[in-house]
Amino acid sequence: MSRTSSAANVAAGLALLSASGAACGKTPDVTTRAVTLHVPVACAAGDGAYGEYFAYGDFEPALPAKGHVLADVGDPLPEIAPASRALVVTAGESDEAWEGTTSVAPSGGVDLLLLPTLASCALSTPVDARVGAALAPMENERVLVVGGEGNPTPRTFVADLSTGAVAPVTTGLLTQRTRASVTAFADGALVAGGVGDDGKTLATAEVYSPALSGFDQQRPIQIGDPRADPGAVVLATGETLLVGGVGEDLATPLASMEIVDPVTRTVRTEQVAQLAIPRRAPSVIRLASGEVLVAGGFDASGDPVATLEWFAADASHATKRARDLVTSSSMAFMPLVGGGALAVIAPPQDAAATFQSVWVIGADGALDAATPIAGALTAPALFGGAGGAPVLWTGDRWLQWQPWLGSFGALSVLDDAPARVATATCSPDPGLAFWLDASGPALVGLRFDVRGVYSPLAGPLLRGDTSDMAPDRLPSPGVLSFDPSSGLAMGPGASAFVSDRTYGDATIDVDSPTGEPALVVLRDAMGDELEVGGTTCPGAITSGTSSLHVGRQGPSVTWAIAGGASGTCPDGVDGTTRLSIGLRAPASADRSLVRNLRIARVGSPD
Repeated sequence: MSRTSSAANVAAGLALLSASGAACGKTPDVTTRAVTLHVPVACAAGDGAYGEYFAYGDFEPALPAKGHVLADVGDPLPEIAPASRALVVTAGESDEAWEGTTSVAPSGGVDLLLLPTLASCALSTPVDARVGAALAPMENERVLVVGGEGNPTPRTFVADLSTGAVAPVTTGLLTQRTRASVTAFADGALVAGGVGDDGKTLATAEVYSPALSGFDQQRPIQIGDPRADPGAVVLATGETLLVGGVGEDLATPLASMEIVDPVTRTVRTEQVAQLAIPRRAPSVIRLASGEVLVAGGFDASGDPVATLEWFAADASHATKRARDLVTSSSMAFMPLVGGGALAVIAPPQDAAATFQSVWVIGADGALDAATPIAGALTAPALFGGAGGAPVLWTGDRWLQWQPWLGSFGALSVLDDAPARVATATCSPDPGLAFWLDASGPALVGLRFDVRGVYSPLAGPLLRGDTSDMAPDRLPSPGVLSFDPSSGLAMGPGASAFVSDRTYGDATIDVDSPTGEPALVVLRDAMGDELEVGGTTCPGAITSGTSSLHVGRQGPSVTWAIAGGASGTCPDGVDGTTRLSIGLRAPASADRSLVRNLRIARVGSPD
């Protein structure tokens, strides 16, 4: 295996071996794949940096990580198995550290961007200066930088977060626009609505296509209503939902919603619900349940909207009674991986000292006041959610949510100067904060976690702590609480899910030390759930059950009670979908008490 020289912003290029046909004396077929590590010039690693490579997939890791000097190109990486689908690299030199994660395709080379751990780092190529830009994460670890106003007219850029490369698109927007929504759309992005150079509200949408390296100049999409300042979200189906905004007069908020299909490039308004409260610039997020939460925004008078609205995963109807939350002109919302959402609200100028700035919106729609943020809170921006713990930029410092304490704690970011987080922000993955530094103008990333869907668990959960578990509501005694000496206590209907990870074939075991078992919940991306022990799979738990075993193999889900009955869930699950795993107290029980949750992936690394 040979090593090639490194480019200026490349820390290392190593090689990946996969082999087959070694049994029965056959000569193995060997495939060499390059693994190249990239570091932005602004935060480059030195020649002495030493890294470890962790390769994950739908299997339990068989080989331990090995150490490699990043400057030593050509080292074999036997720890990267052929079936690996994610790669994590951590590196260090003296008192500095870097880390990164990337997906691993079945074939071809692998590029991975290393960023300093808990330190802001600008990508090497600046983008055009602008005001009012938007960022949109896309497939294959790319981010689109689009829209806004500037002189000259700012171009659209694409940032590749596997290499750190930033480049303008080959063909720009047919119609330059501001105040548009930007979302992922198939393997590209959809830029919808907004205001054109002539000051008029637009009723079109344009598609960025990676295959074209720019916007499709032949096929703009006609949307149902001219709208500027719409909210938008990608549904679990991959369709984009456009929500509210203002119409042709740029003053009257809209109540309409419409769905744009990335396959047919058609717009649908039939069987799509309407907002109860018309609003401009709402926050729209997709919850773990698949539901859509619409929050915030502004009414016709320019006042913040207090009403929260929930809609089905296909946006066809409201799913919960609308509720009012305290408001201000600056609010941030983030879905929580256990269910529900987190809301952070900057106090209005005339707010009392006791203003309630942090709320947990439970999976059941309940609003629970969490510990308010002490100190200044002027421009909240929420990022990520790895470990069930979103990161917050308050306007002058970083904090991180502590889901089991119901409060924010300090995040020890190592920046020499405060970050300059503008309004254009996104989280390309759950452990990365990414924003446009308007004074640069540069794209800046802050890596605070590398957990992902294939990450392994360090061992059994719910033994000494709640690591890698996320609650679906604000914990409190009698509702949802953990005691290291006894386990996780859940009141009726309360849930906690394994954070970050999703699973193909797997086995699940959980103990009930007092004979008060919980349902094992298997949830897909649409929010559809199979409750093992519930109405969709009865018989799997009874009072006095001390331990439950669940196995998922393709569409089949089986269960067995320790020393007792066993069975198969009648309807099973979609055999091709990945599932989140959680525990829930039955609605009919006074409580559940569980601990020692063990999950193992059933698959081969070969």
